[in-house]
Amino acid sequence: MDEIRVGPKNDNLGCFFRMVSVEHLHELRDEVEEHHRQGRFDEAFFQDLGTKVSFDPPPELPDAQTILVVSRPQSSLSVRVRWRGEDIPLTVPPGYADIEETDSLALAALNNLLRPGPYRYVKAQLPLKLLAARSGLVRYGRNNITYLPRFGSFHRLTAFFSDAPCHEDHWQEAEQLPGCDGCGACLRACPTGAISDDHFIMRAERCLTQLNEKDDPEPFPEWVDPTAHNALVGCMRCQRVCPYNKNVVYWSLDRGSLSEEETALLLSGRRTGEDVRSLEAKLESMGLSPSNFPRNLAALLDNRDRT
Repeated sequence: MDEIRVGPKNDNLGCFFRMVSVEHLHELRDEVEEHHRQGRFDEAFFQDLGTKVSFDPPPELPDAQTILVVSRPQSSLSVRVRWRGEDIPLTVPPGYADIEETDSLALAALNNLLRPGPYRYVKAQLPLKLLAARSGLVRYGRNNITYLPRFGSFHRLTAFFSDAPCHEDHWQEAEQLPGCDGCGACLRACPTGAISDDHFIMRAERCLTQLNEKDDPEPFPEWVDPTAHNALVGCMRCQRVCPYNKNVVYWSLDRGSLSEEETALLLSGRRTGEDVRSLEAKLESMGLSPSNFPRNLAALLDNRDRT
């Protein structure tokens, strides 16, 4: 695996990348559609995926030759919210924060590596986990999360189309973590029964992450146990118990706190006003955005009230 080091001291822990030819786009599309035909993706998940991805080179880069998939190690984050006179620490899992910074570092790293250049890059809207696994950059765990050597699931993926020549096409079959056989830690820890015992494609419609990533005013399905909620967005249950994360599971950065008034404003769902703009600016300085605080925040605080 190639490691891209940005800066003389590599303070960002480095980025890792693989390249594949754009000729594999149809294979990527076919694999997604086959998962759907086999019933591994339910209809709602498949339709939602179709609105987020495109399996064609972008119009602004029709001569793209290469897809560069990049992973940057990333910790979880701790954010304290004040509620009813109490400071409550809450978790943002890896992969949700510092999106613009991660993309900028990835581009800087690619420009530094793919000299002499200059080449053009356009961010790719592709199924990143599948792409990264097919490039050999990561391996799949039974929980359908991707794992980067040394950093486990604590990383963020991004990808770019480029007109850089594909000197080495890393396309391959996706690989699974060998230690998953006979383990079952994530299966036992999953609070919604989304992880299967017989294959590595989880039931996406049951995954808490799929349910709480959307900023949706509708309540959670009745079958979701209120105590299942454990992070501001996404879910950390299977990642915390995974043996492949034993060296990074406590890797977390404190990103500050929100006042009781700011917490109440987030819970209100209001999106206009000077106070909202001020809060958005504060969240941006923390590497977050209002989309990191979906209705799951209310569910987490409700759990606190019950106990």
